[in-house]
Amino acid sequence: MISVIVPTLNAEKFISRSIESFLNQDIKEKYEIIVVDSSSDRTLQILSKYPVKLLRQGRRGPAAARNLGAKKARGNILVFVDADCITPRTWLRNLVKPFSTKDIVAVAGTYKTLGKGNSVARFLQYEIEQRHEKMKNAGKIDFAGTYNCAYRKSIFKKFGGFDTKMVQGEDAELSFRVAEKHKIVFQPSAYVYHRHASNLKDFAKQKFQRGRWKVFLYKQHGRKVMKNVYTPAGLMLQTLMFAISLLLFGLSFVSPALFYFSVLFMLLSYALNANLLAFIRKKDSGLLPASLVLIFVRNLFASFGLIFGTSSLLKCCKIKTI
Repeated sequence: MISVIVPTLNAEKFISRSIESFLNQDIKEKYEIIVVDSSSDRTLQILSKYPVKLLRQGRRGPAAARNLGAKKARGNILVFVDADCITPRTWLRNLVKPFSTKDIVAVAGTYKTLGKGNSVARFLQYEIEQRHEKMKNAGKIDFAGTYNCAYRKSIFKKFGGFDTKMVQGEDAELSFRVAEKHKIVFQPSAYVYHRHASNLKDFAKQKFQRGRWKVFLYKQHGRKVMKNVYTPAGLMLQTLMFAISLLLFGLSFVSPALFYFSVLFMLLSYALNANLLAFIRKKDSGLLPASLVLIFVRNLFASFGLIFGTSSLLKCCKIKTI
């Protein structure tokens, strides 16, 4: 049996369409859908109309919600998917297919943009597509995103599930640990349609939060900073260069000569995006001008997130020391 686990939080606007797609799978094997809801809107009322197992939990974060769903699951395969995803009929069958090989303990799927999307959503999609192209060529991987992935229940329990202290990045944290001893594979035929951020405010907020929680992720997995299958090797480096550029720009008001070094570090930061820009040019050349702006916004707010995360981490360490 397969257990599909879905955490929900105020999803009344889109949950019906998502649940209906989860229920409409062409897989022959029996499966259950477990929804762990923490909503204050009409989500629970809407969900009560569908043949799913409903669990209620206070707002303890997605990691805790997924762990609760896994604890109550009857299946020996645990599938994780986001509440705002739409799945084709073949999704579940393709996602669990690799488990026919005994040494595979987890499978990562991919996703596509729901609808054509504006420039922000398209940029986000191409960022992900470029990363997934790299994953296609890897025999095994070390990342399985909870928007679309599956674990053997025995392995999930063995590793203690998701780290509930992580508000974001809990999927990378678990898959990093699992991949050290077991095999995770990428299954590009198992895709979902996902809603990306569609405006600059949401885009900036997303990049800030990811930058913030990467500090805590890489504190536990330092050797993954520059080398993991999902994150481009130059991403952290370009964020650091961008932050240095901003610092030098601020100092240039005191020492004008530093302005030129600020420009140099900014150009180096952009140079590390050459492969991404080439990928976007091939896919959607009209997006290139907007991409230059979005890279600036991404690096700006990721830098702020890293600074905020580092500050929070240092405060935690100081409190523990005292």
